[in-house]
Amino acid sequence: MIRGVRSELFKLRTSPGPWVVLGTTVLFTALGIVAVFLVNRLGHHVAFVTPTSQYRLRRLMGAGFAVGGVWMAAIVGVLCVTGEYRHKVMTTSLLVEPRRWRLLASKAIASLIWGLGLGAGSVLIVGAMGIPLLKTQGGSVSDLLNQAGPVLPGFFAGFALLALFGIGFGTLVKNQIAAVVIILATAFIIEPVFDGLLPQVGRWLPSAAAAAVAGGLIRPAERQILLSWWLGVIVLAAWGLVPIVVGYFVTFKKDVT
Repeated sequence: MIRGVRSELFKLRTSPGPWVVLGTTVLFTALGIVAVFLVNRLGHHVAFVTPTSQYRLRRLMGAGFAVGGVWMAAIVGVLCVTGEYRHKVMTTSLLVEPRRWRLLASKAIASLIWGLGLGAGSVLIVGAMGIPLLKTQGGSVSDLLNQAGPVLPGFFAGFALLALFGIGFGTLVKNQIAAVVIILATAFIIEPVFDGLLPQVGRWLPSAAAAAVAGGLIRPAERQILLSWWLGVIVLAAWGLVPIVVGYFVTFKKDVT
């Protein structure tokens, strides 16, 4: 199993796709940092205001999460599986490791590790960009760091489990372009629609479940619709693990030749 995980990590780090995803995560984090400082004043102009409330400080700590960056972990999972089909090397991989459950488990672990790496990269950008910006604006760095405990466990859980979701989704869809498009549509269209029109349904979706675990990274007025943190953990784990199990039995065990 360790050899298989190393092999999958090697595939990921020697492919351009995951590095593009990492760059996109960094970009989303930078945009999220700037967005925290922008406040709509009196409904007609935007001001650059230092974050001081608990909500805005938590948004700053989890900047890579708040603007959709967490979904980049799902794309890494998708690339890890669909790349085998796209480049027509799945048969070769199965010749090296004919036990398909071990191959899928290796991909899942490698994607989880990469997802955690995306989360770590996002936090590093907050440290490199967000903290200096906060200091120059007279904000309190200690108040920001006090939010690390409530935010970061759920933050990293979101990245890790959505990477697993991507693995499962990739086994079901197999077409790389279609899978990535669906993931992006879910993150930036479907979830926002449910959050706005059907919040009682939207709170069961991955981003809202992760937000519940990560200290409620949404507006205070909307937190009442979030799941409790422990239920958020269960829902997020289900989003991560159920697609892998379904994908394994529905498509991954089929003949790929």
